[in-house]
Amino acid sequence: MENRSALDTNAAPPFSPGPPGQASTGRSKRQGRPPENEKRDVLTGLHKQRYLARAIDACLKQNRRRGLSATLALLQLENFYEIRSWVGISEADLLLSDIAQLLLKSLPQRVLLCRCHNYEFAALLVADCSINAGLITEKLKQAVLSAVSPSLPPQLELKCGVGLAKLDSNIPSWPVVFARARHNLSLAHHQRELCTDASSIAPDVVLKQLEAALEPRELALNFQAWAHLREGSPEHYELRCALASRDSGLPTSLLFEAAARNAQGERIDRRIIKQIIAERAEELGPQRRLIVNLSHNSVVSIAFQRWLEERLAGSPTLAAGLVFQISEIDALIAQHHLLPFCDVIRKLGSAISLSNFGCTPNPLRYLSLVPASYVKLDPNLISKIDVNQDKLERLRQLVAELHARRIGVVAPMLEQLRLLPPLWQAGADYLQGHCLHRSEEAMNYKFMQSLSVNFG
Repeated sequence: MENRSALDTNAAPPFSPGPPGQASTGRSKRQGRPPENEKRDVLTGLHKQRYLARAIDACLKQNRRRGLSATLALLQLENFYEIRSWVGISEADLLLSDIAQLLLKSLPQRVLLCRCHNYEFAALLVADCSINAGLITEKLKQAVLSAVSPSLPPQLELKCGVGLAKLDSNIPSWPVVFARARHNLSLAHHQRELCTDASSIAPDVVLKQLEAALEPRELALNFQAWAHLREGSPEHYELRCALASRDSGLPTSLLFEAAARNAQGERIDRRIIKQIIAERAEELGPQRRLIVNLSHNSVVSIAFQRWLEERLAGSPTLAAGLVFQISEIDALIAQHHLLPFCDVIRKLGSAISLSNFGCTPNPLRYLSLVPASYVKLDPNLISKIDVNQDKLERLRQLVAELHARRIGVVAPMLEQLRLLPPLWQAGADYLQGHCLHRSEEAMNYKFMQSLSVNFG
């Protein structure tokens, strides 16, 4: 198979066509030995992500000049950590190498295939391949599943996810393309579609809205309590952000989602953490904890992890009062980046929470990747548990399993007090919702010291 680029050779692309049956070499005629970080991956023989990033930027430039059609496909081997634990590292490496060669042989011409971090691959599809990206990647996924399944133990099943992102002319650089591919992967897992308003917002518009939102005094911090049902628990508040100006043009939730889709979520996360440090540091500690939601942009960013260490390393009391929360979907689509992220959080002495827990099949398996101290249940798990005894029993069993792992359980989005008795029966540790406490500017919720619940 010939693996070559459709880029204009006059644009000095970062890679040149290789001979038939081989991937591109990664060198131009003007280059000698390529930089160390652009060499091929030793295990798979494929280019690394840094090389692909340069190719994407070259495509974006050509797209703005002459409308080159291109699509990034992010292919994730979702449960390869689980497979590795069963078959061993050596066998897993051989399997990964075989998968890489299968991908290389199965892709059509004019596709650049690269290995990203750990168990992710990315392919840059151009011209006709871009137009048919969905069909190509679906066939590719099925080919991998069919080829790999017979070699796995019967109790295992390889799971693959694909996120696609078109290289639109208004995208400034490669991080936005990767963010959109990962975000679209999350939408597929959550079985929902991106809000039309969010999908149509161009990066430059998002950036303009962000500039306004990140102005001093523009981003307001509000706090909603996790009401505890167990004695001796520290106070917990979840941070809720709002735009101080109501004429900002976008609802806050929509702005944050569009920001994550356009690789700007990390900017918001940094802004919020800086504001917490400046305004609330003295109020936090082991006995009063603040839950801060992070975007998947931050989870996959080494720069964010280093920045967070610099900000909190000298403030152990503040760090002990922070709980960083990521959604189960974001943990799934960023799972190959979780190890360094979790190491930083653990080193700082902060805690981790998983929200929307149970929105994917078999959520317990992800706990081996995320050392969570808390999980916030997906609302679907607790709906109608007051009238459905089977559902209540399943919830009770899940909570018991989480307690066995020393994980606190939060029941969110409660609007009706009648759900409190069955949640108590199920063993929930914390309750959150408007029927108990609405977001306020101060952390002044009157936490109960004792609780009487009538099951009649």
